[in-house]
Amino acid sequence: MINSARPLEGKTVLIVDDQKFLRNILAQGLKGAGAKVVEASDGFEGLSILGLGDRMSDRMEAMKRQRPDMFAGAADRRAIDCVVSDIRMSPMNGLEMLKAVRSGFSSARRDLPFVVMSAHADEPLIGAAIALDAHGFVAKPVSQAEIVERILRAQRIQLQIKPSEAYALLIVPELNAAMMETDVGKLAESVVAVIRAGDVAALAGQNQVTVGLHELKADDVLADDVKTTSGRLVIPSGTKVTIALIAALGDLAKIAKLVDKVAVRR
Repeated sequence: MINSARPLEGKTVLIVDDQKFLRNILAQGLKGAGAKVVEASDGFEGLSILGLGDRMSDRMEAMKRQRPDMFAGAADRRAIDCVVSDIRMSPMNGLEMLKAVRSGFSSARRDLPFVVMSAHADEPLIGAAIALDAHGFVAKPVSQAEIVERILRAQRIQLQIKPSEAYALLIVPELNAAMMETDVGKLAESVVAVIRAGDVAALAGQNQVTVGLHELKADDVLADDVKTTSGRLVIPSGTKVTIALIAALGDLAKIAKLVDKVAVRR
């Protein structure tokens, strides 16, 4: 039974953000909710806490050679119950870290609960976070009550995890460099590939109806792309709707302006 005063009692949360002040604020709130907190200043430091897997991407291999100090305390590594991460960090951003976890490039379980802290400026990247099966999103500036709720919800959601190879297809840009429109286009193409590689997308029925995003049901199959009002792809047509996806879309309504309605087959 969850202690309402300390709902995160017994949980260890990894906060990943390059702003120490923000990490401190979040850590105080989560400790007040009963959690143990571990902090990292970027995605690679976060991975060093989770532990690198037996196989790594070329970029991860290079970063490990550049930053061997990150692994000095590997023996003291603690099991992490949930990651709360910003997106825009250097040298490794939050999406690269999430991709590494989902691809099996870390010692953590591939379905590790992962909550993304996001702002409106991150709108071009939201589709990638969805494709990487982020458990949820919280808008910046972060509300302590919302972050606790997202962590608790992430613990309950059972991901339909895709094969490692599907996540490895996703193109994640290095956000410390200027991001060109061509990069966004390639990112969108890889989002489609990742989601369609993993989803069965078997029609629940032959009837096509148009519904509001808040009316989506598990096992619906999208007949339209879900986009932002500015035209950014969030979820491609053919995707099978899950409870986790419905929850993530509810979060995103506070961060990005999404289309109101979408056609589905059910």
